[in-house]
Amino acid sequence: MARIRLATFAGAAKAPHPKLLPEAIGVVSQNQKPGRGDLRPLKAPAARAVVPAGRKSIYRMGRDVASDTNYWLSWATPTSVVRGFNSADSGERTYYTGDGFPKWTDTTMALGANPPTAWRALGLPAPAAAPTLAAAGGSSTEMETRTYVYTYVSDIGEEGAPSPGATITCKADDTVTLSALSAAPGGSYGINRIRVYRTETGSSGSTSLFFLREIISTATGTTDDNRALGEVLPSLTWVPAPGVPQGGALNLTEPPLHSLTPLWNGMLAGISGQEIRFCEPYTASAWPMQYGLTPSDVTPIALAAFGQTLVVATNGRPVVCTGGTPDSMDEQPVEFLQACVAAASMVSVGHGVAWASPDGLAYLGSAGPRLLTAQSMTRDDWQALRPETIIGAFFEGRYYGFYSPAEGVQASFMVDPSYPDGIFFSDVGADAVYVDDLQDAMFILSGTSVQRWDAGAGLSARFRSKVFDHMAPVPGFSCAKVIADTYPVTLRVFADTGLVADVSVPSTAPVRLPCGFRTFTTQIEVETAGAVQGVAIAHSLEELRDG
Repeated sequence: MARIRLATFAGAAKAPHPKLLPEAIGVVSQNQKPGRGDLRPLKAPAARAVVPAGRKSIYRMGRDVASDTNYWLSWATPTSVVRGFNSADSGERTYYTGDGFPKWTDTTMALGANPPTAWRALGLPAPAAAPTLAAAGGSSTEMETRTYVYTYVSDIGEEGAPSPGATITCKADDTVTLSALSAAPGGSYGINRIRVYRTETGSSGSTSLFFLREIISTATGTTDDNRALGEVLPSLTWVPAPGVPQGGALNLTEPPLHSLTPLWNGMLAGISGQEIRFCEPYTASAWPMQYGLTPSDVTPIALAAFGQTLVVATNGRPVVCTGGTPDSMDEQPVEFLQACVAAASMVSVGHGVAWASPDGLAYLGSAGPRLLTAQSMTRDDWQALRPETIIGAFFEGRYYGFYSPAEGVQASFMVDPSYPDGIFFSDVGADAVYVDDLQDAMFILSGTSVQRWDAGAGLSARFRSKVFDHMAPVPGFSCAKVIADTYPVTLRVFADTGLVADVSVPSTAPVRLPCGFRTFTTQIEVETAGAVQGVAIAHSLEELRDG
C-alpha cells in the first residue's frame, strides 16, 4: 500500500471489526460537527440564562420573540410542554404534565420569579351535589318532568362536567327554583360563574340537556322562568386531565397524566397509568374517559408522533395509534421487541420516532421498525452509555442523545436517522434539552446554566480511522500531508506496536514521520481546533504527490 488517504470523516462505529469499516468511518469521532464531510470541531455551548438549581426540564415562552435570554421556564422534574392551539393567542397558553397534576399557564401567570410562577389546573371539576328544586306559580293542567344540572365555568370559558342531576315533576308553566348549588371548590381553577341546563320536554326519557341560564353566584340560587332554551350541554362526558380532581358523581382518582404530546386535528395525547388518553379536539381541559385506549400486555412509557401516527413506546412491543378524531382512535401493536428504557429519550425525528431501548436506538417510521445503531454499536457498547439516562432531542436532522456513562459524568452522541452508519460523540452533556423552532437553535441545561448549543468557543475534534490491514508487513510510513483551514493540526499514526508518530503539522507542507520498522496494520488519528479536509501518509514524497 503506497499511500493511505482520508478525505471524508463520517463518524465512528464500534460494532464492526476496525479492519472492516468503510474508509470514511472511524473508531473514534469526538467533538466532531457532522454535516460537511470534513473533520470540523463543535463549538462549546454558550451560556445564555440562569435557572434555579436542580432543574430537569426547560422551555422558552415568548415563542414569537427571538431571544436566547428571556422567558425561560424550568421544572425540577421531567416535564412535557405543549403550546396551545391558537397561534394568535398573545397570552401564549401553554400546557404541561410531569409537575404534579396537569397544568396550564400563560405569559400573564408564568413570567415572574423562577417561572412558571403561577398556573391553573388543566380542567375543571364537576359540582359535587345536585341542585335542590322547588316548583310553584303555574296554572297549567299539563304536567311534565324536568331534569336540571349545572356546571362550573372559568374566566377563560372552560367548562367542566355537570353536577348530578335533580328531577322534578311540575306544571308546564311552573317557575322552578334551584337552590343549594355547590360553591366552586378552592384551588387553581379560575371558576367565576355557573351554567344551568335542563331537559327540553316533559318526557322522562329525554336525556338531552339544554342551556338555561348563567349565574355568577351560587349563594342565592336561580330560577327557571320558562325562557327559551339554548344549545346542548357540550361537557356531558368531559372530565379534567387525569390527576386533576374530577368532583361530581364520578369523582374518580386517576394516575396523573404524563408525556403530553401534540397530535393532529387539535388533539393532545398523554399517558395515565396503563391508559393512553386523548383530549376533546381543541379543548385541552376536557379528557373524556371513553377516549382512553389500554394496550394489552404492555405498559405505556412514552409518546411521540410523526405525520398522523402516534407511537407509544412501552415496556415491551411498541403500539401505534391512528384516527382522525379521539373517538375513532385505534391502536395496533408492532412486532418489534424493543422496550423503552428512558421516557425522556423518545422524540419525533420527522419521518418517524426514536427512543432508547436495551439493544440500541430504536426507530419506528413509515418504512417500519429498526435499530438505528445496529451497524455502529453492539449491545454491550450501547449499554456502556447507560441508555436509561438518555435525554433525546431532534435538531437539524439528527437525533441527539445526552447520557451519563457514569455517575457524575455527562456526554452526548449524534446520529442521522436517515444515514446512521456513523455516530458522532461529544464530551458535552446536559441535564435537560430544548429545541427552539423559531430560532432553529438547541439549548441545553448544565447545572443552573441554560446554554445555546454550538455557539461558544471551538472545541478540539478528534477522529481515529479504521485499521488499514496491509496483509503482509510493510515499512512504516515516512511522510504525511494535512489539508486544513487552520494549523497546527496534531497527527498520530499507530502501527502493530501502538503509537509510532505524534507530530504537530504546522502547514500544508509535507512532514516527516518516524519510520525504520515494519507493520501489518496502520491507523491514523487527527486532532484539530479547525476544519480538516484531508490527510495522507505515504512511504515517500513521490508517493505522497502521486497517490
